[in-house]
Amino acid sequence: MALSRRQFVAYAFASGLALDVGDIAVSPPSASASDAPAPPGLLAGQALTSSTVRLLWTAVAGADSYRVYRDDQLVTEQPGTLLEDNALAATTTYRYEVTTVSGGIESARSAPVVVVTQQPDPASPPSAPTNLKSSSITSSSVKLSWTKSTSVAKITGYRILRGPAGAPLQDLVQIATTDGGTTYTASKLFARRAYQFAVRAVDVAGHVGPAASIAVTTGTSSDTSAPSAVSSGSVTVRRYSSSRLDVVWGSSSSSDVAGYQVYRNNVLVATVEEPLRKTYSDNGLAPSTSYTYRIAAVDSAGNVSALTTGRTLSTPAAGTVLVTRGPYVVQTDRTSARVLWWTNLPAPSAVDYGIGAFGATVSDPTPRLQHAMLLGGLEPGTEYVYQVRSGNATLAGNRFTTAAAPGTAFTFAAVGDYGGGSAQEASIANLIAASPARFVQTLGDNVYPDAQDPDPERFYSDFDNRFYKQYGPVLRTRTLFPANGNKEYYGDGAAARNLWAPNNQRWYSYEWADLHVLVVDSEQPLGAGSAQRAFVTADLAAATTAWKICVVHRPPYSSTTTTSSSTTVLADLVPLLEQYQVTLCLSGNSHNYERSHPLRRGAIDPTGVTYVVSGGGGNGLNTFQASQPFWSAYREARYEYVQCSVSPTQLVLSAYSDTGTLFDSATWTR
Repeated sequence: MALSRRQFVAYAFASGLALDVGDIAVSPPSASASDAPAPPGLLAGQALTSSTVRLLWTAVAGADSYRVYRDDQLVTEQPGTLLEDNALAATTTYRYEVTTVSGGIESARSAPVVVVTQQPDPASPPSAPTNLKSSSITSSSVKLSWTKSTSVAKITGYRILRGPAGAPLQDLVQIATTDGGTTYTASKLFARRAYQFAVRAVDVAGHVGPAASIAVTTGTSSDTSAPSAVSSGSVTVRRYSSSRLDVVWGSSSSSDVAGYQVYRNNVLVATVEEPLRKTYSDNGLAPSTSYTYRIAAVDSAGNVSALTTGRTLSTPAAGTVLVTRGPYVVQTDRTSARVLWWTNLPAPSAVDYGIGAFGATVSDPTPRLQHAMLLGGLEPGTEYVYQVRSGNATLAGNRFTTAAAPGTAFTFAAVGDYGGGSAQEASIANLIAASPARFVQTLGDNVYPDAQDPDPERFYSDFDNRFYKQYGPVLRTRTLFPANGNKEYYGDGAAARNLWAPNNQRWYSYEWADLHVLVVDSEQPLGAGSAQRAFVTADLAAATTAWKICVVHRPPYSSTTTTSSSTTVLADLVPLLEQYQVTLCLSGNSHNYERSHPLRRGAIDPTGVTYVVSGGGGNGLNTFQASQPFWSAYREARYEYVQCSVSPTQLVLSAYSDTGTLFDSATWTR
């Protein structure tokens, strides 16, 4: 790019170059280094994979574009403040800097950020299951069984797919996942129908193995009774865009329902078969047009219930931008935070924010569906109000609090196994939204049944129906820190794209006042020589806060059954927690509540670690099948979440039911 004389002189001043005006035929410049734009005030980077680094930086007012440098080499110039740098080498250290370009003048470089890419995952996918068989065939069900797959990486479970007999694999629809088991009973099928089933293994390296498939024809049924109708009050319609409306409904009370019919303006437009979601995204509609929807239940024999009363809604005008998810805040520390939201159409991003009132704005002109803006230069332990703007859409009434400095008391909430869309999940979310919690730490299995988010532009997914809908008020007013559970590994990376965990999306740590939180991924290797073990050891050894808490989805101590305690976590993680004087370990996976006595080397010891299972967040309950062991101080199968109040000298855990009743507590003092 050619520079004018004025621009060249300004660039030289900004870059610290010496100029001899006797050798350059220009008049003394009126420009100075102050004419150069400011560089981004904060640059953040994290390794998403072994080959991808995500960069996000604070926007600069008046910027025309930004230049990104990797190891002093220009990578790209772009108008936006978000970049994913791909095709990198594994386990390699990269140094990034960003400059601002305005009026053809480039700023000095930002403070650098150094990122190390992850270790490569095993490249080989799991093998196909073998010996896939069907048995116990009825008019509405069939049992499938198979011999387990083999894999270099740990197999997290199996996908069960279904479709018409003879259909190719790409046309089959996933109906369920199994957590490592090698049997599955498909129920709520239609009678006298020929089905094609397939089973595929999924591993924690993100691979989906080849399928084993089998054809099954269900038996006949003599049932002639229509099922109970769906409650009209359970039917809702939601605007997504000028060409799409989303319909959601509740279950029929009849046990033999195999599917639901969706009528638009009294015309059948879809049949949604069980056990798929009771949602339907109606695409291809006309702008500014009213549509009326009714739902009917269909049982296994083909009997159809009465229709619900109509629910009518109009599509918005063409080009209308709507905020469809969020806003929500992630990765907050003492001086920065990331604000995320989604829109129905690609649109620019802007966040207005301040203490008590809007005093600053950051913006990005790049049209996006998922928006991410980094706020920097914030005050510790301070509440900020903010609003997001994209095109003609503005959403205000939001706030978050930055991490407090040591010496400050605060409260946070923790919830596990919650994303099932139940009434109890919604109740717990409302309780957290009304609580004094500054942030929410999840304990894994954030969205059921499989954390998939296929094509948000066309489909209302479980993330919409079982996460954003219930936890929207929570996320608009406090920071989210997610943990991975096993369900996240069925979602083809959707959890990472939606939840934006810190560090490398699998394990990480953060601090808030006098608390250090270590988040471990129980699905990834923890043994000697593993990358996660090295991180855990170094992290706990370096932590100097008054309190250390560990979060790991699979509990090392759970008496739900004789096998519900994770032997891997018990062998590979618990000794490190004891060695580095962790006070509390929070887990999920078992859908109930259980608190241990303080334990060291498996024995009750007041200097040991207390283990709490809080897996009653809303997706069903697991009753206790095993006798209560000596180490279990309190247990109860109920819907619940926990709050932890932290000060420099005291840590208090309080367990609340989905109705807000305090039913258990524990206190530690220093």
